[in-house]
Amino acid sequence: MAAVKARGSSATRLEGRPAGYACGMTEDARPSGGTPGPQDDADELLDVLDEAGRPTGHTKPRAAVHRDGDWHRAFHLWIVDGDDHVLLQRRSPHKDLAGGKLDVTVGGHLRAGEYWPNALREVEEELGLRVEVRDIDALGTFREERVYQRAVDREFHEVFVMRCAQPLQAYLLNPREVDALYAVPIPGAMALWRDGRPVFARGWDCQRRPSDALLHEGDLIEEGREGTLAALSEVASWAGVDVEAGPAEP
Repeated sequence: MAAVKARGSSATRLEGRPAGYACGMTEDARPSGGTPGPQDDADELLDVLDEAGRPTGHTKPRAAVHRDGDWHRAFHLWIVDGDDHVLLQRRSPHKDLAGGKLDVTVGGHLRAGEYWPNALREVEEELGLRVEVRDIDALGTFREERVYQRAVDREFHEVFVMRCAQPLQAYLLNPREVDALYAVPIPGAMALWRDGRPVFARGWDCQRRPSDALLHEGDLIEEGREGTLAALSEVASWAGVDVEAGPAEP
């Protein structure tokens, strides 16, 4: 796959899409209580990749992968509601990386030997939403490096998007993974990540309470800012949203 440089040097979009993607919400992709997934499991085995994203044949525990800065695979899903608001999660404050910060709607690692359809379990574990392969569109593969104080996170993100018109109150958030879920106009989300411009968001938290908030620059994962903005740009194109028009009212 050819590489397309995203903003800055820490994120690169790779041309080409994973096989087996589709669009549309199905009738049986409905909220479900699901089984709470484990909080960041330091011992889960991940496939170690080379810099081009090819498997090396080696596996390592997640904690060792982040300690050593090994390349590995991750799944990202952006959800857009019926009003062209993108859903952002606030990570649980107990996460070992970027706890309490804003992030993609759903994200998770691909375990050793897995392919991206296996990672759809993350959607139900985090949001209580059952999703099938046919429900989502692929946006591409992004190569991203995030250097934290105590870890180096080098990932190939398989990035997907879907539309789901259900209200925030219908999501069942797993408190071990997600602290709150926000609905933000796509132009407003891009202005937040690009310029640090605050944006008002309707919110719903893991205790099933309204959690409206004024989101600001301090809520962002600074190490992943460029990559998130690149992904949001793809989401805007997919949704047909004119980001040049400026943020819309929530």
